[in-house]
Amino acid sequence: MKMELTKQPQTEVEYWKAIEGLGGYFWSTNHGLRHGHIEDRDGEVAKSIEDARKISERLVVELGEKFGVIHPRDCPRVGPGQPVPPPPDGKVYYRDWYNRMKESCYREDYEGIICSACPFSEGLQPMISLGGVVPCGIFQGRLYKLIAPYKCGMLGMVGWNTEKLYVEIIMEAGRNALMQFQKKEKEIRDNLAQKPQ
Repeated sequence: MKMELTKQPQTEVEYWKAIEGLGGYFWSTNHGLRHGHIEDRDGEVAKSIEDARKISERLVVELGEKFGVIHPRDCPRVGPGQPVPPPPDGKVYYRDWYNRMKESCYREDYEGIICSACPFSEGLQPMISLGGVVPCGIFQGRLYKLIAPYKCGMLGMVGWNTEKLYVEIIMEAGRNALMQFQKKEKEIRDNLAQKPQ
């Protein structure tokens, strides 16, 4: 089975998300193969990795054509401690574009989840540096996704419920912090209710 994009990206955000998703696929699939979690007896997995690599390469080329992003292979090579020359007018180096998009996309994701109003959140920068992991300061381990953007990841954990969460927020940061948290909960729920299904 040949790997293909389900939708051709149009915007820079869509390109970044497609490239990031393909990168995640490369990493997790290669990791699974190396550690014996995935078998590839018939070569289909290796073929899908190669298909994904080709798609990613095509997307990077298209970025240059549509948005002036300079392909990594065309970026100037400099020695240690040497400054990178500025890109030509109207152009941007791939690494700079990637990092700008990463911060922008994760900032939007972070602002859209309850963690952005929680005193236990470690903040946006840890979310960016960990590649989108929910930056909870009290969750043991890594929290990759919330059940719902308005629902704290601690809810559903043994010993945690809404009442306990609210008490913990008050103890950590006071009643105003709880009011901000509840306001954000309502805002996220309202935004979701307004989105077309």
